[in-house]
Amino acid sequence: MSAKLKVDELRAQLSLRGLDTSGSKPTLVRRLDAALRKEKKEADAPDKAAGDIDSSNDDSSKGGRKRRRNDAPDDASKDIEDEGKSKKEKLVTMTKKNGAVLDPFLPCHIKSNFHVLQKAEEIYSATLNQTNVGDNNNKFYVIQALESDDGRSFMVYNRWGRVGVRGQDKLLGPYTSQEDAFHEFDNKFYAKTKNWWHQRKQFKLHPKSYTWLEMDYADSENETVVSCLPVVVHNRNIDGSTSNQIQPTKLDSRIAKFVSLICNVSMMKQQMLEIGYNAEKLPLGKLSKSTILKGYDVLRRISEALAQFNKEKCEELSGEFYTVIPHDFGFKKMREFVIDTPGKLKAKLEMVESLAEIEIATKILQNDVEAEDDPLNSRYKQLQCELSPIEVDTKEFAMIKKYLLNTHAKTHSGYTVDIVQIFKVSRKDELEGFKKFSNTKNRMLLWHGSRLTNWTGILSQGLRIAPPEAPVTGYMFGKGVYFADMFSKSANYCYSSTQSREGVSLLCEVALGDMAELLSANYNADQLPEGKLSTKGVGFTAPKMSDSQILEDGVIVPLGTPEKQNVFQSSLLYNEYIVYNVEQIRMRYVIQVQFNFKH
Repeated sequence: MSAKLKVDELRAQLSLRGLDTSGSKPTLVRRLDAALRKEKKEADAPDKAAGDIDSSNDDSSKGGRKRRRNDAPDDASKDIEDEGKSKKEKLVTMTKKNGAVLDPFLPCHIKSNFHVLQKAEEIYSATLNQTNVGDNNNKFYVIQALESDDGRSFMVYNRWGRVGVRGQDKLLGPYTSQEDAFHEFDNKFYAKTKNWWHQRKQFKLHPKSYTWLEMDYADSENETVVSCLPVVVHNRNIDGSTSNQIQPTKLDSRIAKFVSLICNVSMMKQQMLEIGYNAEKLPLGKLSKSTILKGYDVLRRISEALAQFNKEKCEELSGEFYTVIPHDFGFKKMREFVIDTPGKLKAKLEMVESLAEIEIATKILQNDVEAEDDPLNSRYKQLQCELSPIEVDTKEFAMIKKYLLNTHAKTHSGYTVDIVQIFKVSRKDELEGFKKFSNTKNRMLLWHGSRLTNWTGILSQGLRIAPPEAPVTGYMFGKGVYFADMFSKSANYCYSSTQSREGVSLLCEVALGDMAELLSANYNADQLPEGKLSTKGVGFTAPKMSDSQILEDGVIVPLGTPEKQNVFQSSLLYNEYIVYNVEQIRMRYVIQVQFNFKH
């Protein structure tokens, strides 16, 4: 405590807090203790339980007792009841100065007078993560070098604990020079990661060490980090639907509501939270492409371990995945979350795919349009695609509605859907690429569904194929873009729920040409036989092709009622269509729906 500090250290701490530094040591101790008690009282009480106490003794105060044999280990908090169940959600103000966000749990007097130290392009702020399934560790470590706003004083701040709680923290300093702060920062970074800060771009992950979560600081210099654009108020109704209060805009109200729905960073954060991702530790707006690729790479290695039935390797690599892509498991046993089945691998692959879309979306949405006269219209322009509402009383609307209703499979009877709005969609870049396939035979209008989080990325960048780092085993017919002729098969990929009933699907013109037909999984199906343009996974049930509608431009719309197919050994209930060249895809319609769940 304060009594163990020297007089000059006491005066330095009091000076940082703007308090009187005169008097004897007992007077200084009482004054500092009173300030510390006040700061402690202001802290949020539930956050005092720090999970995953860091194992290194160098975070203990000078003169503090050493850990005895029976002291709590790193994962001491693993048996503590998950406080998150009762903790009310709180808003933490994120203060940003000079390009980096100050840790939200820094004392207020430090946040008011200090900023993250920056030298040239170097921002001395590091967020570290370590997950070790065998030891039940899921912990974080924050290191920030701080400089006073007047440039005369320097400190280093550390905070550590189990992911999902505030943890413990410590301020080191003050120092009188940048070099002292750099030295302390660098040594701490190395102690935790076994990598030097200046070599972090060639970072190597070491066993039982933390990994560095790379942040993308390439955004605006606003003083406050904004999580979402307040262009719309989303009122969550008791049935899980939303009613929107739109700010004035020259956009058609239907387009405005749709744009506000998909360009909502709060929605993205909530949906990622529901599938386990920890956006507090690695904020969605700071996701870097390299982090996404690292996530894909670990999943690829897990798929190889699964193929070899190597459970120990799966456990080890699961820890590495959760280290790279932070998750909040509360205080649950980590062994429950080993990625040791193809289904679990697929779920995590879909998560990383969503994060890849969000990485694109947040780069688009971080542009400050709030101050503009029509922020929603500005967001719409950022999508770089044209949306045109289709009126309900048109033949076009009736055709799509018939296609949707007819191809809702009986096996997907847990919900019905209502069409909210249908838009024609046109992407200029896509039209150029599709020209060479515009006269290809066997062009079909097919469904593609995806999470709500993904649509800003999809509409602005188009549908894309997984990168080389992704595991091929996560894709039944190889890495490509997948479509269906049954609406509900694609609708399931919207992952809507009773809490969030909105969903979005695409109808795309897909140039299939001659198809390679398969009855079971082939992870190398993207290596098409000569003369084939696509793959068709043949299912037991499909729309009756003789009832298909042919559009004026020759596109086939398979809107017939489903019937059994003449196949006996297929592993698929319904057809899947896969293309491996995105230029074979042209978006035609965006369908916004609302799910009605029966249970």
